[in-house]
Amino acid sequence: MSPVEHTAGPGWPEGPYELSEALVLAAGLVPPGRAISYGELARLLGAGGPRQAGRAMSMAPDGTPWWRIVRADGTLPASLSARAAPRYRTEGTPLKGTGGPADGAGPRVDLAAARWVPDTAALALLARLRAGLGP
Repeated sequence: MSPVEHTAGPGWPEGPYELSEALVLAAGLVPPGRAISYGELARLLGAGGPRQAGRAMSMAPDGTPWWRIVRADGTLPASLSARAAPRYRTEGTPLKGTGGPADGAGPRVDLAAARWVPDTAALALLARLRAGLGP
């Protein structure tokens, strides 16, 4: 089952949506092995920005693929890097460098190679989220 099918299934609530809820639902559209920056996720919804997206990921419920939403440089906060690394390996997410101590940081997603570009079905769901954003 594709991420879009899963996310848009019967468990996907109807709007209106709080911005944080819409960001979490949008994050669920990003397929394994792909990633998008906090700011790009917010732009797809036409609301909020990188800080709001980061905050939404930090409070997201279990099952949300938070590791697929990264900073613009492809990294995550240090407190999350170690938890994300095995997920990146399992999903085959393109990375830059080794992500080890020599790099001075955790894994860095190669956004040029891993960037998620929504397909038609995902764009329709993103439009549904945008339309359902509350005041």
